[in-house]
Amino acid sequence: MKKYLVFSFLATILFTACDDTRKAMHDEYLEFVMHTDSLETVHEAMVVSHEAVKADTRTLAQKLKDVEATDSIAMTDVQEHQMQLKAQATSLAKLKKLIESHADVKGYFMSDSISVEQMEQQLLDMEANNEEIAARLNQIKTELQKIEAEQEILKNQDSEE
Repeated sequence: MKKYLVFSFLATILFTACDDTRKAMHDEYLEFVMHTDSLETVHEAMVVSHEAVKADTRTLAQKLKDVEATDSIAMTDVQEHQMQLKAQATSLAKLKKLIESHADVKGYFMSDSISVEQMEQQLLDMEANNEEIAARLNQIKTELQKIEAEQEILKNQDSEE
């Protein structure tokens, strides 16, 4: 009987410890969800900014085509900007899918069907994804600022002539 009581006591402690670990993992997951939501907001702002620069690039390209004595270097710069913007659009679409994949995990993660080890791995994956998303969004922001600055120079050269 004593062995049964000791075993029951140890089992209760073990289950309680697992529940605490599981709850801590759930809380950590919810923090990642909030971080992902913030990244999604930044992503949406970046898409708007990207579309604005893309429209400016089209307008500038058309102006340069309309000018008879177009500087070939300026046209090359604009074409390079268009290629960068196309690559950014692809990257932004991939990042959006990655952000959306975090939401798809919620039901699975919050259920009791996932082991603590799987939860830990999922959290590590989400952390890596969020770091990748943040780094890529910062890179796109820097590229957009560079394109805008270069296009401003091209616009000023065009108006001086």
